[in-house]
Amino acid sequence: MFRRRQPSQRTQLSHRQINRLLPFTNAPLFHALQLLATGDSARFHMPGHKGEPLFNSYAEVFAIDFTETYGTGNLYLGDGPIRDAEVAAARYFGASDCFFLTGGSTQGILSVLATAVGRGGAVLLDRECHKSVCHACALLDITPYFISAPVVEPFGISGALAPADAEQQLIAHPDIRAVLLTSPTYYGVCRAIPAFVDLCRAYEKMLLVDAAHGAHFPAVGLPTPVAEGADLAVLSIHKTLPCLGQGAVVLSGPSVDKRALRENTALFGTSSPSYPIMASIDLARAYTEGPGRAAYRRAAETCGELREYVLRRTGFTALTMEDYPVLDPCRLTVCTAGTDVTGHQLADMLWSEYGVACEMADDRNVVCILTCADSGTAVYRLRRGLRHISRRRHETLLPAPAAPFPPAERVMSVRDAWFAKTGRVELAAAEGLVCARPVTPYPPGVPLLWPGEKITRAHIELIRERWYNEISEITVVIS
Repeated sequence: MFRRRQPSQRTQLSHRQINRLLPFTNAPLFHALQLLATGDSARFHMPGHKGEPLFNSYAEVFAIDFTETYGTGNLYLGDGPIRDAEVAAARYFGASDCFFLTGGSTQGILSVLATAVGRGGAVLLDRECHKSVCHACALLDITPYFISAPVVEPFGISGALAPADAEQQLIAHPDIRAVLLTSPTYYGVCRAIPAFVDLCRAYEKMLLVDAAHGAHFPAVGLPTPVAEGADLAVLSIHKTLPCLGQGAVVLSGPSVDKRALRENTALFGTSSPSYPIMASIDLARAYTEGPGRAAYRRAAETCGELREYVLRRTGFTALTMEDYPVLDPCRLTVCTAGTDVTGHQLADMLWSEYGVACEMADDRNVVCILTCADSGTAVYRLRRGLRHISRRRHETLLPAPAAPFPPAERVMSVRDAWFAKTGRVELAAAEGLVCARPVTPYPPGVPLLWPGEKITRAHIELIRERWYNEISEITVVIS
């Protein structure tokens, strides 16, 4: 008689620890995969590791790494324990429905634009949108229109978007089918979603939100965009919740064509979605719905304390509610303006001297994300590093207010520019040419110039001033 090899003692212990959590958190997909992994079966299907612990570091991941087979469910058919996990997530995030993604928020952005705007349509964009929106416009031949926010000083970042500006664009361009906002931004700034919901309903447009950095909001007592009335929102579960990389979801409101949305997630996703990634989405939701909620509340409190510490004990500045009324409570934006160090330099010193890795940096700021996983020791290292580095800095005059990026004239569609014959030119030689690829400092991946836009001297001068170390060449259309 066949006898299945028993898991190692290490694996058994880990599973027992997780299973103690399950009765309180209800993670249906993870639980189903665990039952299959510990059952008596011969796996003559992919993946090739067959669930065996061939590499110690991946032993527990391999065990729950399945394909579409008996008891696992099918993501794009919306059935089995995957569907149970999606329903649980929709309930938690305050949405009419939820669709799991294993291609990150990029897959989600492509899917929602295909669903809400479609091929050849037009969309009104927050200029702070991620470069994946540009990719969607190229693939779907979507025409973008833009609104921009005023700059918040001394941080040099965008602040509040005015619904009145959006309304002007909707009136001027009645072909617009949807409005896409980014909330929260990479710096933690949140948009006034209810006001834009009212605007979009008045003009019968769909409201889409790139909320990639806001998956933790319910855990800290804040609503998701769909809970506030948006039609569709994309959340990167892996960015701020304890989830494997590439785990994300699309949340939908009641008026969305859910069949079309599911089909579009399949169109832009792999036909072999990762079960460990999907299970980690399920576990992350379950954890933050249960015992993790308190941990995230503590993380938000710690972030607030760090903001005050930066203001009181260092020569740097922190973005607070005084600068902007609604902020991500778990994101710390520290500004170096008025000192003799840039944000990039501060990030490099934190890493080289204190082993502290920030999420991102620009010429004036560093950004840190706090979650349930940050230990007291890690927070102490960050606090200590900021204090000690600040002591060595000298005050300087505040920089001149950051100039907004100059408006750009569109002379070609995004699609035509993307698929045209292209070449690379030095920044200084780009004046008068047509941009062919998004000009994007990364992170945060927000395009300064879009494909199809004409490059002017003003664009070149501002890029040279603020991003020359990152952008020395531009891909342009060759006639």
